[in-house]
Amino acid sequence: MSVKYYEDSHITIYQGNCRNMAELPDESVQCVVTSPPYWGLRKYSGEQELVWGGESECQHIWFDTSIPKSGGVGDYGVGCIGSAIVRTASHEAKPSGACSLCGAVKCQLGLEPTIEMYIEHLVEICREIRRVLRSDGVFFLNIGDSYAGSGGANENKKRGGVVENPNRKPQSAALKPKDLCLVPFRLAIALQNDGWWVRSVIIWLKTNCPPESVTDRPTESHEYILMLTKSARYYWDREAVREPQSPLTFERFPYGGSVAPTVKGKNDASHSRLDKTKHEAILPAGRNLRSVWTINTQPYSGAHFATFPEKLVEICVKAATPEVGCCSKCGAPHERVTKPSKRYAEILEKSRQGGDWYPRVSHNGYGAQRHSANRVPEYETLGWQRTCDCKDASKISSLILDPFLGSGTTTWVAKKMGRRCVGYEISREYCDLAVERCRQQVLF
Repeated sequence: MSVKYYEDSHITIYQGNCRNMAELPDESVQCVVTSPPYWGLRKYSGEQELVWGGESECQHIWFDTSIPKSGGVGDYGVGCIGSAIVRTASHEAKPSGACSLCGAVKCQLGLEPTIEMYIEHLVEICREIRRVLRSDGVFFLNIGDSYAGSGGANENKKRGGVVENPNRKPQSAALKPKDLCLVPFRLAIALQNDGWWVRSVIIWLKTNCPPESVTDRPTESHEYILMLTKSARYYWDREAVREPQSPLTFERFPYGGSVAPTVKGKNDASHSRLDKTKHEAILPAGRNLRSVWTINTQPYSGAHFATFPEKLVEICVKAATPEVGCCSKCGAPHERVTKPSKRYAEILEKSRQGGDWYPRVSHNGYGAQRHSANRVPEYETLGWQRTCDCKDASKISSLILDPFLGSGTTTWVAKKMGRRCVGYEISREYCDLAVERCRQQVLF
């Protein structure tokens, strides 16, 4: 069981291991936004080592499973977890590593001796997340990649620009030095096989990424966010996360969605585009959310090297939870009630009548196609309605979960947005950072 470390009207922080979130009832969380430790990149401070697998009654005898500086793994097999063979480079007993009796492993998450073991541990944690997540909930999992190396001066993608444990480089039988490990893709397939719906693989593009001292490949400037659900149908508020239209949209709009070709020798006035003001009168307020999110990393003065940017959390929370809250009895989210806007209703009516609703243009013998009304949907919000049959139930704010809380960005953002949030963090040091941020924020 975890220890309740902090609580206010919107936030609850537990110090403990998120493999067991017994404090949370089944299907009580509407949205999960988190980022676990990446594989092989950092040894975190504090008592964060956990025992994975094996037998609970075993009197463990631990052997070292670290990778020698010369690279590769040793030839002494000490156990097996799933498909991952645990081998050691030394017969010397150690306070952590692998148990020679039952095959259990004692290590921090992210410092497993093989990538297969790391994936298996994350899948185990995600099963507990699936228990507490509502059937209509959404799980956003930020995960980065790393490169295989040889223990010493090895290449690595540095999350936050820091690698604190460069002499210990995990390996896998299939990985060669300098191989990209493809952790996000291995994890997505493993979670899919475990029953999750992989609804999207979002690219987090960081234009202010730190430089890398590499000369034979591009600098890594992105990470991945896996959008996962428990079922094919779930809550999603597309109106809350619409993006501004691209400037090119206004240029190509009269030409059926593509910029018309330039015709040599023609008078420009003969094929001029409608001005932007007229375009805005018939284009929607924004386009559907794209799968590439350009969000710069956000510095944090505390002792944590891998903080979420607040904007990333905001997008996830807006899309997966209603701003007005949910049912206080069953937790079902309220849904947005919309109707076509006045200008879109006029477009629909003209479309049904078969009429054109913008001037036809043609160039070089190619006639511009009339737009389908479905290309430019725009709706007005009338209000919100229940999605359950509970009677006389009030509204409460939706519950967000971050099982790897770190410095508390998710709780900080959730509280600012009027949502409730629960966070789990195994490190007391990071719990203190999260509590400090929460106390700085004005209470709602």
